[in-house]
Amino acid sequence: EKGVMFHPYTAGTEDMDRELLPSFHDVSVYPRKELPFFLVFTAGLCMFTLSLALLTHFYPVFMGELARIALEYFATPFSVIAEHLQALLPQQIWNLLTRT
Repeated sequence: EKGVMFHPYTAGTEDMDRELLPSFHDVSVYPRKELPFFLVFTAGLCMFTLSLALLTHFYPVFMGELARIALEYFATPFSVIAEHLQALLPQQIWNLLTRT
């Protein structure tokens, strides 16, 4: 057999089913297509990246400042933790950990 075996219901069929079936019965709507989460997430991530690229292209100075502010905001907890560790650990151990 070729082609689609099951054809979608027309819009009027759903209304008719709601009238005929009792109120506690759930009306099934065929075919209800739900996209998997990873497709929705990937599409959202692509749109976000596209908007960042366009904003960076048209407003490079502003986006550079915004990136600097965002990096400072996200790096603040790590610098606070590093300061607390430096205060807690003896100086010799701290020098061993931070030596490159």
